[in-house]
Order: sequence, then C-alpha cells, then structure tokens
Amino acid sequence: MVSQLVGWIRNERGSQAIEFVAVLPLFFLMVTIVWQFAAGAGAKLTAEAAAMDGARMAIVDGDYQAAAQNVASRYQGVVVTKAESGDYVTVSVRLEVPLFSNAFFNTTGLSLPISSDVTLRKEN
Repeated sequence: MVSQLVGWIRNERGSQAIEFVAVLPLFFLMVTIVWQFAAGAGAKLTAEAAAMDGARMAIVDGDYQAAAQNVASRYQGVVVTKAESGDYVTVSVRLEVPLFSNAFFNTTGLSLPISSDVTLRKEN
C-alpha cells in the first residue's frame, strides 16, 4: 500500500498539463499588454500625422480641423486646437484610445489619452 502511494506521488504524468494551465493566463495577460502598447504607439503616430497635416493647412489659412480630422478619422473624440504666436502656428491634436476589453477585464469607458503638438512658421 505504501509503495503504491509513493509510486503515485513520484508519477509525473499530467504535470505538463498542470504547468500549461498555470502559465496560460499569464501568457494571455502578456499578449494583452503588448497589444495595448502597440495600439498606443499607433495612435501616437496618427496624432503626430494629424497635427502635422493640420499645421500645414493652418499656415496657409486652410481648414486645419478638417485636415487633422481626416487623418485621425478612426479614433473617437478627436480634439484639434490652433494657437498663433507671431509668425508661428501651433496645432494640437488630442485623441482617445479605448483600452482593450474582454470578458475578463471590463474597461468600458476607459481610454488612453494621446496628444501631439506641431509648430510651423506661417507663409508670407
């Protein structure tokens, strides 16, 4: 009886399945975090491009808001502002990136704010 118990304890059948089940949630969490960083980096590039296009239109007194909105059209809540200082125009773009949500994490209404400013000299 004791030898059967010792043999059962030393048996390693199924240990890989238990280790896999223990590591799987950590793997999904890591993938989710990497995905969110990638989404934030993409949004930062979009905000910079939108601010640059808006600033290009602003230096020639064009519709800077439409130009910036066109570039950042896939994001909700895009805010475009313009400030003039002498011969310079600064266009700021702010957008919201929704946080990744699934059945495990309820992130409804939470977002990551991304902003970018571009300053260009007006044309004479």
